[in-house]
Amino acid sequence: MKKIIILFLFALYSLNGLTQSKVDELNLLIINNKYTEALRLSEELINKYPDNAQYYYQQSIVFKLLYKFPQAISSIKKAIELDSLNLDYLTKYGTLLTKKDRDKEAAKIFKNILTADSNHIYSGIWLSNYFLKEKEYEKAASILFNLYSNDTTNGYFARNLGLCSIKLKDRKEAIKWLQKAIQLDSTDIKSYEYISRVYTAIEKFDLAIEYLNKAIKIDPSKELYVQIGDIHVMRNHNFRAIPAYLDAYSLDSDDEFLAKSIGVCYFRIKKFKKAKQYLDIAKSELMDLQIFQHLGYIHSEMGQIDSSTYFYKEALAILQTDNGSIFSIKESIAKNYYALNDFNKAIEIYNEALEVDLINEYWISYKKNKVIIDIAAIYEDKLDDKLKAIEYYEKVIEPEISINKNYYTYAQQQITKLKEELFFEGGY
Repeated sequence: MKKIIILFLFALYSLNGLTQSKVDELNLLIINNKYTEALRLSEELINKYPDNAQYYYQQSIVFKLLYKFPQAISSIKKAIELDSLNLDYLTKYGTLLTKKDRDKEAAKIFKNILTADSNHIYSGIWLSNYFLKEKEYEKAASILFNLYSNDTTNGYFARNLGLCSIKLKDRKEAIKWLQKAIQLDSTDIKSYEYISRVYTAIEKFDLAIEYLNKAIKIDPSKELYVQIGDIHVMRNHNFRAIPAYLDAYSLDSDDEFLAKSIGVCYFRIKKFKKAKQYLDIAKSELMDLQIFQHLGYIHSEMGQIDSSTYFYKEALAILQTDNGSIFSIKESIAKNYYALNDFNKAIEIYNEALEVDLINEYWISYKKNKVIIDIAAIYEDKLDDKLKAIEYYEKVIEPEISINKNYYTYAQQQITKLKEELFFEGGY
């Protein structure tokens, strides 16, 4: 009996040794990118040892490397049937599901893995990112906190806990975690960006810029300079935004959106030649309302009325439902015709502006009264048509906005004055 047991154990040892040898051979083929040979060997081994889960697992790896995901999933499922508690197999299955955009199914697998092993880092990271994407921030934070508790030296966990806190609008907690992340990894650019975002939200702009400048010392990227520029614009410090945007532009001079930002900033500080230089670059690639509006204004300031009108009309062509902007641009075009002494054309465009429907605009009466008075003034001062002027002054309504009453009062005064003049001239 003893001799039989010894022979059995020897046979089992030989079989296990043979199995391990074949596993190693298969792994070596995979490592050397000999996928066709690896697939052939895995099929031979599965046919010979159909109850060996390891061979199905390796076959799944080969199929994945060959981008044959349905076959890879089929193989890993067979491995799990044979060894349902193997976390490596379950992890591989979850990963393959994500490759086929079956994230909900993958999430169930990774939850099961975490239930079996709460310290399983891959599953924890994947699942926390999944919950972040699904906007289930508390669930993501719970997983990340557990991972961090088991490894307090991991800055990645601290950073993503900071991100979760940002999403949950807990800014104090976000700052705590992001400062921790930076302490753990002073080269983590994302942590600097996230904490800058928090300080920007609470309007501590100097601190926000300070962290971005620290990040720039590590990696002077275009995106970081742009973020600094954006913060300066938010504070209406356009003169400070320009150097930041220019630094970004020096790293990517093909970025037309950046050229636009630089041009707009120069426009706001009334450096129109510089503004025109960058807006011209931007307009070559972008059909942008703001670009054409600003160029229209700049050309008008430079006395180039025809080109100003052209840009204003280009802006109108872009507009679809922004009636407020349409009204404003038509008003600007009318002023251009006025500057050219084409008063009839100016009146025509002003009247087009008055026809624009400014629904839900608080300043409707203010805007339209101003245009009506401009038309009346043209008839009065330029065309010497007092009756037409009176006709328009009478269209000025008494508004609900106190600041607008100045227009109404002025119109009433002009009506009285013109009627008196016409009376003495015998024309009224």
